[in-house]
Amino acid sequence: MPRVSARLSALFPAGAVAVEMTAHGDPAGLLPAEVPAVARAVAGRVREFAAGRRCARRALAEFGVGDVAIAAAADRQPVWPPGMAGSITHTAGLCAAVVAPTRRLAALGLDCEVVGHVSADIWDTICVADEASWIDSLSAAGRPAAVALLFSAKEAFYKCQYPLAEEWLDFHDLRITPETWGTDSGAFRVSALRPLALSATNPAPWVGRYLFHDGYVSTGISLARYGCQDENEAASKRCRPGTP
Repeated sequence: MPRVSARLSALFPAGAVAVEMTAHGDPAGLLPAEVPAVARAVAGRVREFAAGRRCARRALAEFGVGDVAIAAAADRQPVWPPGMAGSITHTAGLCAAVVAPTRRLAALGLDCEVVGHVSADIWDTICVADEASWIDSLSAAGRPAAVALLFSAKEAFYKCQYPLAEEWLDFHDLRITPETWGTDSGAFRVSALRPLALSATNPAPWVGRYLFHDGYVSTGISLARYGCQDENEAASKRCRPGTP
């Protein structure tokens, strides 16, 4: 059963609610508007998709949003109800979603990865030079967790920026710098290695949080609204999304 997750909610500012579940999703629970997104998908993908939608609907219920369909747009992004922003993630054995009112947070990115599932032969695809140097400085036992963090943080940032900037990013467009290391949780900083469309309205620095738990690393990052005098003005979208 999906449950509100205090530990994943803590990856985001107050006002966001995350829900997680470890069970397989039930395709029979998909609403009609959601089915076309996975009409040609394999059974495993359909179960993942169903689990993600179930988590998302459970999170939306915390804000009084009823049993609403979360369809997929042409670019496969979730179509959130008016006034809400969110992000969905699924990996082996774990699915989660996070949502928040857009008057509080303009966009969110959540990602979970299994530590050790990123094989060493693709580390160069994920890591830029500075990141690779950091990985090399760690013990052999600590490297899989570090690479998983870098991978997950870049995925979370991509999910966060795309609804606002609609820009495709490559792993080598970003550099992730953990602000702390050696503990189960901490913060990371995202730097752009080329001009990003997001910077026009949401200038860096971009800072997220990570958590190692149960063999996974989970990362979260969000963008808040600025230039708003009150919540009514934010809800009317007369202000821009960005960092506070």
